[in-house]
Parts: sequence; structure tokens; C-alpha cells
Amino acid sequence: MSKVTLAFNGAFVLSDEKGDMNKYYHGFYAFDTRFVKNISLEIGKGMFLGHVEHDNITSISHILIGGSVILLRKRELLNNWGYREELTFYNMSKEPAKIIPKYFFEVCFEDIFEVRGSHKPIERRIIKEQTPNGIRYTYIGVDKTKRELEIKAEGFRFESNYLTSEISLRPLEKKIISVEFSPKIHIKSAPFLIRNVFNFKFEQRVVTNNIEVNNIFKTSLKDLASLTVLTNHGLTVFAGIPYFMCLFGRDSIITSLFLLPYFPEYAKGALKILSKLQGRKFDKKTLEEPGKIPHEYRLGELSQASLMPFAPYYGTVDSTPLYLILAGEYVRWTKDYNTVKELKDTLNKALEWIFMKLEEGDGYVRYSLASPYVQMNQGWKDSKEGVPDEHGEPTKPPIALVEVQGYVYKALLDTARLSDILEFEESTLREEAKKLRRKFNRDFWMKKEKFYAIALNGNNKPSKVISSNPGHLLFTGIAEHEKEVAERLFKKDMFSGWGIRTLSSKEKAYNPFSYHNGSVWAHDNALIALGLAKIGETEKAAFLADKFLKAANLMNYQLPELFSGVGSDVPIPIPRANVPQAWSAASPFAFLTAILGLTPEGISADPQLPKDLERVEIKTITIGGTKYRITIEKKGEQIKVDINKSH
Repeated sequence: MSKVTLAFNGAFVLSDEKGDMNKYYHGFYAFDTRFVKNISLEIGKGMFLGHVEHDNITSISHILIGGSVILLRKRELLNNWGYREELTFYNMSKEPAKIIPKYFFEVCFEDIFEVRGSHKPIERRIIKEQTPNGIRYTYIGVDKTKRELEIKAEGFRFESNYLTSEISLRPLEKKIISVEFSPKIHIKSAPFLIRNVFNFKFEQRVVTNNIEVNNIFKTSLKDLASLTVLTNHGLTVFAGIPYFMCLFGRDSIITSLFLLPYFPEYAKGALKILSKLQGRKFDKKTLEEPGKIPHEYRLGELSQASLMPFAPYYGTVDSTPLYLILAGEYVRWTKDYNTVKELKDTLNKALEWIFMKLEEGDGYVRYSLASPYVQMNQGWKDSKEGVPDEHGEPTKPPIALVEVQGYVYKALLDTARLSDILEFEESTLREEAKKLRRKFNRDFWMKKEKFYAIALNGNNKPSKVISSNPGHLLFTGIAEHEKEVAERLFKKDMFSGWGIRTLSSKEKAYNPFSYHNGSVWAHDNALIALGLAKIGETEKAAFLADKFLKAANLMNYQLPELFSGVGSDVPIPIPRANVPQAWSAASPFAFLTAILGLTPEGISADPQLPKDLERVEIKTITIGGTKYRITIEKKGEQIKVDINKSH
């Protein structure tokens, strides 16, 4: 049976279609903790008939019992992070029927890193006590935090590790029994709190003439809804299920950038929440530094006890410049200067961090694999092997990543526009950007290959591999050789037929089924598409968007975290890929922005529509602080744009 994922406001469930949770990653999760696993319903001889997912939080399975009783097993996530199952038995015959269901479960309180196999299992003392409404399980972790799970059941009686009932049904009668799991975590202080009342409306704002494309945008919204969390600082998005259901700096920023014209609330929330987590001191374990924007923050027991360095962890060098880019882009699209003024101190400290790193890194922002706990790269290709050299070996640190220098360049220019509310002079920021651009194009450009190196190693020697990373430069404006980059990305060794590979198929480190060395990532291609549009290569952007829309169509309208870079008739999934995943879910919106040439100043005079798209309506979009309704229609070779203020 295939996997069913339900997710809502930070909690999620993984099960099979029937509703049972007996596979390795199956279970009910919240706050980086698996509270319950090994759920199974025994009802005698039953035949599974199928299931219907009403939305991302509700699923109903249909089961035939003994030929005369139909069971509807409704499973749903609740507003208080709870999980509820409702079993409705229908007697279809004119004879009485009797059913004795047994509902097995195991309360475990496992940290996500135990589930992932990244930490040895902890021996736990779980206290079980009767309550007026059911049973409460309590566990005080090594982080001294109390975690609770209360189980309420109606129509069941509790046995040692299962619930049971005797259901007697008269002819054509129905009966309902239910079980509800309610988790609690008593963290004394946290940089942000998840609100237990979620009322944000996910409106279908993009409608086209193409049913398949409409389904892709509907699925993207569904995936985003499943990963969205409402906090006391606003809306944000968690990174992905099952491994990364927590706040990631880079992921939330890039997702927010993609969604900025359509749902600017994400950018505002990400800016505010990440501000609360900004680094204040130097810490070799977590890689915290003053002014640095974090990579990741987790509420799990191991992280909160500092047995894993993720509460928070700062092992990234791109979150900080990307944060500044998001702030600059947010103001350009929304004209909401008040929010940025509130974040003045955060922006100043982030700029101070960049200047510190440029001074330390001989004019570049670099990183070393310095943490004894997490030996990984610190750009978006953060796996150990994600930044290879031409010999197929890992680039030796301290590493200056090509795209990070582009991010820094754009961050300096974007904040130069905000210099009137910052402590940095506009001329200082522009001069530093100019100096970086000159130095960058001298050191990273590979004359023979006519492309930019993926990185410079600790000796300033370039890692001469062809990768997708320089594609991000088109979005930033740092590259002097933009047209050469745009052309090279679509050569056969880089373009799989479904998207641009992370690494050329000619490289020694190439593996199309790896995480970062030859696979295809939606967000990577979406950023490239935005860059292509920025340099006037809208036809290439439209071609790339068209391929990804076709790929999504062949994958049930859903873009996973990544898929294989193998050239084939269909895109080939990679089992370890997270689905849903935030920046993949947001990528169709970025592709749409690119092909229409949308900017904070307006819409391109020459928007492109892929072959199967003849009409696109954006019901609400924020451009330059004003909400508009836009309709784009293709009639023959002509494209007509109708833009009106939205009410």
C-alpha cells in the first residue's frame, strides 16, 4: 500500500492507505517527536476498498468486513495538534451483525533523530495513569522537558496495549466509536510559539485554461498548507516531511521569495521569526556567530538537550545573505517599510556578519567543516559530497561557494536601497558590492570551460566542475558572463530532458540518483528560471517551466524535493526525497513569475506562455504595494495582458 501523509500546523501522520502505521517511518508526529507508532486496526476478515483524501488533514478509508458490514475509517488532524480516528460501522444486511475491533498502538516519545537512525535509541521511563477521560502518558526527557500524550476513547475499552469494543448492529444500523491522541510539550522558553488556532485561507489564486496545470497549482497549495505553521510572529513554512518538519532558515527564505507576489505573508513571517533566532555569540558546537541567521531550529528532546546541535543550529553561510535579499525584495514588492524598520537591528547585525566574513575570507564568504557534530557543507548542496572538485573528491575547506558570493553581492545592493533606515552608508555597500563583483569574475571564471567554478578551495584554487550552482548567479547580477552561463546550462550533459541537473553527467562525481551530484531539484531550476527572466532569456525560462510542469503532471501533479537526473521518458523519483517539500511546492509560482516577467515594477512587455497554456488568470497579486488582478491570454502569436486593481 502507498504512503498517506496528513499534516497540519506542525503535526503530521504517516500511514498506509488503510490507516495502519506499521512501516519504519509511520506514526503520529509533532514537535520533532514521534508520539505514537505501530497503530493497527484488527477487525477479522476485512477487504480494503480504497481511501479518499479530502484535504491535507483528513483521510477516509473504506473497508468491507465479512461481506455485510462497511467500515469508514476517518482519520484527521485537529487544531490542537491532536490526531483523531473515527470508526463508523454500517450493517448493510437485514441480519444482525457483531464486530469485535481491536485497535493496537505503541506510545514511544521518540526523537526525530532516533527515528532517522542518527542517534542511538534512548531508554525511556514513561508513566501511564488513568484520567477521567482516558489515559495519560507522561515522559520527562533528558532535556528536562515534560512531554505528554492523552488518549481519549469513545465506545472502546482500554486494555494493556490496545483498545477493544463489541459492536452489535441491528439490520441496517450504524454505530460510531472513536479514539483521539492529544500531545503536549512543556518547553519553558522558545524563540517562537506555534499557535493552536489556524485560520489562514489558502485561496486558489492562479487559474489557467489547462486542467493539468490547475491541478499542479492546487497540489502546490495543498502541500504548502500542510507545511505552514502559524506562530506568534506570523506565518512561516516548515521544510518537508518526514525528515525536516521544522524551521529551516534557507528553506523558509527561498520558499517565501518564490511566493512573495502571491502570498507576501510568508516573507513577513519568515523575516520576523528568523530575527528572533539570529546569532548573538560564538559557539563552535552550533556554529553560531553574532549576526548569523540560523540553518535549523528543532523542538525535539535531543536538540533541546544539546545532544544534537539543532536548537538552533547555524551551519549555513547562505541564510544570512538570503535573509537580507528577502528583506529587500519584500519591501520592493509590498512597500511595507514599517516591518523592515522593526527589523533594523537584525539587518544591521546581518550586514556586520557579512563584512566580518568577507574580511576573514580574503574577500569572500567562506566556511570550514568545523563542527564536530555535523560534518556537512554549508550551502544548499549541504551533503558531504555536494561540492566536488574535478577529480571527484570533496573540495577542501575553507570553501567559497560560487552562488553564495552572488547572494552576498545582491544582499549588499538590496540593502543599499534601504540605507536610509540602516547604519551603513549606501556608498559603502555599493562599493563593497563592486569590489566583490570584480574579484569574483576574475577568480571564479574558468576561461577554458567558459563557465564559473562551483567553488574555490582553501588555497583559492577553483574546483573546476560544471554544476547548476552558477545558474543562481543570473538571479543576483554578479556574473559578467550571463549569456554563456544561460547557454551552458541547457547542454546535453546538464539538461536531463526534465530539468537542469545539479552536476554535469561528464563529471567524475556524477551520480543521477545522488542527493546533489546529478539529480534534478525543482527549487534549483526555479531560481535559475527567475535569473533567466531577469537577464532577458524569457524563452529559456518558459522552456524550463514547461518541462517542470510536464514533470509534475507525470508525478501526480506534485513536485518532490528532487528526482533523478537520468534522461528517460518519465521523471524517475528518488526514494529518499521529501514529499511534500516547501520550496518544491512553491516552485510553480516562481516559474510563473519568470515566464510572465513579473517584477515589483510590473509585468513584462513580452510575457511567455508554454505551448499548452493559452490563458492565465492571477486573481490576487501584490506588485509595488498594490493588489492587482492579472489576465494573460494568447491568441495566435499575440499575447494580451489585462491588469486591474483588485478589490
